[in-house]
Amino acid sequence: MTRYGRRLISPPNQYRRWIDPRVHSLRLADVTAYLLGRGWTQVPPDRPGFLVFQEPNFEGSHEEPYYQFVPESEDGSDYPLRMFELITGVAEAENRQASEVIDDIVRPGEGRRNGVGQARTEGVGVAGAQ
Repeated sequence: MTRYGRRLISPPNQYRRWIDPRVHSLRLADVTAYLLGRGWTQVPPDRPGFLVFQEPNFEGSHEEPYYQFVPESEDGSDYPLRMFELITGVAEAENRQASEVIDDIVRPGEGRRNGVGQARTEGVGVAGAQ
């Protein structure tokens, strides 16, 4: 009875069209410059292989600060995954779309400060916390 076929997408490719492919080619120097320019504070790392940045103080936030982990080298085989995780976390912290964060990283000087200072009110948690 079915007349129409639907394109099925395998799980490994399911999000490929949703994820901005530029996330895999972001340069470490550009990412750290973006973070510092937006009020993130670099703090001493608590684990090898990463630079650690504390979120800016957001207006209306009464919670402890969270941190994002930036790979200290672009050479690791997991660099694309770590950039994906980082940009996702930064976008959540700044209450912006990940593509907007990437836009500002790849086009410095054109960036807007429209995320810093906005309060986050939902979906905030610490990875691994129970």
